[in-house]
Amino acid sequence: MNFITDRTLGKLAKWLRIMGYDTLYYTGAIDRSFLQRGAKEGRIVITRRRDMARRNFSGRMVIVRSEKVVDQIREIIGELSLKPENDKLLSICIKCNEVLQDVSKTEEIKERVPEYVFQTQEIFHVCPHCGDIYWAGTHKENILSFMREHNLTGHP
Repeated sequence: MNFITDRTLGKLAKWLRIMGYDTLYYTGAIDRSFLQRGAKEGRIVITRRRDMARRNFSGRMVIVRSEKVVDQIREIIGELSLKPENDKLLSICIKCNEVLQDVSKTEEIKERVPEYVFQTQEIFHVCPHCGDIYWAGTHKENILSFMREHNLTGHP
């Protein structure tokens, strides 16, 4: 599933990426071009603008009502019956929306991450667009814990 969010939903876009969903964060005007981009790329349009529902749009759209990101995530999970998968967590760059690539633990990586991280981690990923380096560390467990605590797993 691929998404496009409007500019009022930056935190939601980030969380969808954290959960492993291709999510375009659209910073332009929330208008016909926003809808056209979603339709052209086969993305589910996510917006807070209720008036968008009255537009002639052939694709799928979700109007988010909540203001808090936790509640927005719940809305999307419920509306689309999403079941976030643990192995997809942190598989997409949260900045660029690019699929992360595995990278070998090398001297080049050593120069780009904190020393402790290099010593304690074996698996690293790189964004092919921005070059940021990612590793699981405690991030993944913290995210899983947050999702369980707020019932964001899509599982009963």
